[in-house]
Amino acid sequence: MRRNENKRHDSDVLIAGAGPVGQVLALLLSQLGLRVSVVERWAQPYPLPRAVAMSHDVQRVLRQLGLGEELAGMIEPWGLDGHRFVLQDAWGRTLTESRVTLDSESGLANMSGFSQQELEQLLERRVQADPRIDQHRGFTLESLSDDGSGVTATIRAHTGLAPIPDGELRTLCAAYAVGCDGANSTVRSLLRQEMTDLGFNRDWLVVDVVPHTPPTWLPFACQRLGPVRSTTLVPAGPGRRRWEFMIMPTDDQGNVDTEENAWRLLEPWGVHRDNAELVRQARYTFRGRWANQWRRGRAVLAGDAAHQMPPFMGQGFNSGIRDAANLAWRLALLVDGKGQDSLLDDYAAERCTQVAQIVEQTVLIGQMFCMTDPEECAQRDAGLTGLANLDIQEASQNWLLRGGTLQDDGIGGNLGLQAAVGTNTRTALLDEIIAPPCFVLLGRDSDPADRLSPPMRAAWQRLGGRSAHFGPGGLADTDGKYAQWFERLNASVVVIRPDFHVFGGVPDPSTTDGLVCNLVERVLAHSEPGMPTARRPETSAAKD
Repeated sequence: MRRNENKRHDSDVLIAGAGPVGQVLALLLSQLGLRVSVVERWAQPYPLPRAVAMSHDVQRVLRQLGLGEELAGMIEPWGLDGHRFVLQDAWGRTLTESRVTLDSESGLANMSGFSQQELEQLLERRVQADPRIDQHRGFTLESLSDDGSGVTATIRAHTGLAPIPDGELRTLCAAYAVGCDGANSTVRSLLRQEMTDLGFNRDWLVVDVVPHTPPTWLPFACQRLGPVRSTTLVPAGPGRRRWEFMIMPTDDQGNVDTEENAWRLLEPWGVHRDNAELVRQARYTFRGRWANQWRRGRAVLAGDAAHQMPPFMGQGFNSGIRDAANLAWRLALLVDGKGQDSLLDDYAAERCTQVAQIVEQTVLIGQMFCMTDPEECAQRDAGLTGLANLDIQEASQNWLLRGGTLQDDGIGGNLGLQAAVGTNTRTALLDEIIAPPCFVLLGRDSDPADRLSPPMRAAWQRLGGRSAHFGPGGLADTDGKYAQWFERLNASVVVIRPDFHVFGGVPDPSTTDGLVCNLVERVLAHSEPGMPTARRPETSAAKD
């Protein structure tokens, strides 16, 4: 059913949870023209720090929403001035270290520190100002039903804030629902979704500090290992530092998360009341688990509702925003009546597979960090000392998407490159020229749209697709990075999805029609008249 044809729906998509994942999803959906209802139990955004690491691809999503200028002031790129991540033994001696690089496929810093509370305030302002988003703060979700043509939610006020009386019930109807309501997700409970749990449960004290002056005596980022007390130190956005202290069985459990204990743990690092401000201290249980099913009917899960992971690779927040970007364009096609129902199954398959890989890797690292047996720790330290260099960014290069709405050709699932390109009037990053979200046909040396048959051209237009190319009459490959990228993929034409991931590619431009046909058959609900049967291109494994 096409958007707005069903008058009984209050919105196209109902989102439970107004954390960063829910807010970003709401803004992405609005950008695509959808009406959104957001339900959130808290009257205001959470005011204290939580996540502190933002990946390049997530920054790319936020810039797509027009947040780049405001975002710049609240992030701190990692990799400047020879920044290094240091692994230390329990006495502060360096075991091995890794240089933190700026380079990424997005043309942005590979990782940046940021202030989540500042980001959430920015997102909240944008959501409040967006006429397509109707936000219900101070309401809890009580029930969620699905009749096959839409979802109906009952929500209850619990704030007592005028003019909303405490206990007031409201009913909301939407075409689809998304649970972005955190680790204790009500949506997940209502859908009766079980989780795969890797059995990693460790309690840590998280402490956020604002030093009065730059703490030049501290490493940029480090992990101090046990057996005494494993401790993590990372930058947490401009002017901020975060410590994570493993809670030991010998600690006074009733006083672990007090200010006095936080200052006591900070003192050996040279941080005290005279040279720093303590922003907060909080006890967290680090877990590694994910939902077995992310979708039931017209309801899906995203963010912490679908997965939780220890923070040792800084991927919890980032994985949630990736969920939102992967999901938004699918919901837009479905609400418009264009998309196949299988798009939501593909979302679940792609995201769950990648998240499970990240959680498994992070838990392995956590098990190493959380060792307390002196003999095991000595063996671990000896092994780490033998490493000439620890590349903490290498693992992320293997987090490609697989399955779902992707070609299995060694090209699909890669993140689309964003580098500097030139036009007749300016030089800018590719996203600034293409202006996503949209499907993009990108050609190595000629316009791939010229290769489309009339049925495929019509289907491409129905998708809202655009094309761009390098070479005569096209874009200039300013730094030569696209020539190298196409060569590495062994491709002449690629299709890039609205979430910046490559659907697939072909080495021969003459087979562009088949590439687009394959996409259309996987995405659109109805084929164009005269459209040929999709021919899967020959597998073209990416080059090393």
